[in-house]
Amino acid sequence: MTAHPLPPSALDKLAFLAGHWRGGRSDIVIEEMWLAPAGGVAQGTVRLLKGGEIGTIELIVVAAESDRVVMRYNHFYTDCRTWEKDGPIALTLTKAEADEAVFTNLEHPPRHASEMGYKQTGPDALSSWVITVDANGKLAQHGFDYRRVA
Repeated sequence: MTAHPLPPSALDKLAFLAGHWRGGRSDIVIEEMWLAPAGGVAQGTVRLLKGGEIGTIELIVVAAESDRVVMRYNHFYTDCRTWEKDGPIALTLTKAEADEAVFTNLEHPPRHASEMGYKQTGPDALSSWVITVDANGKLAQHGFDYRRVA
């Protein structure tokens, strides 16, 4: 099944992401903080710690454009340099419901991620997943479960 871009109005469906979320497993702690959609943009940031050390820092901007909603994100080193040398990674919103959002990489071949999604699984619970693509085209799925931080 081919994924299709949703219209700019679908951005408002991302309101369920707003807040501070924390999750993890074994020696990994991941936090995401999201601002609710306003002015045509929702914004998020991610910090992943592995064994107490920074593993990932991300800035995510989700913007309503003329014909679709696009998520763009970069990974950062602790000195604010980006990992990506060729600009942010872009995914398009292809599913948006009151409690779920799916972003799909419509580039062929996809760069870094083929899909990223979020699903609210309870009033204070959220799950996320990303399907990454390595340089050889191999896919790997990574998922996290979060609890809302008061």
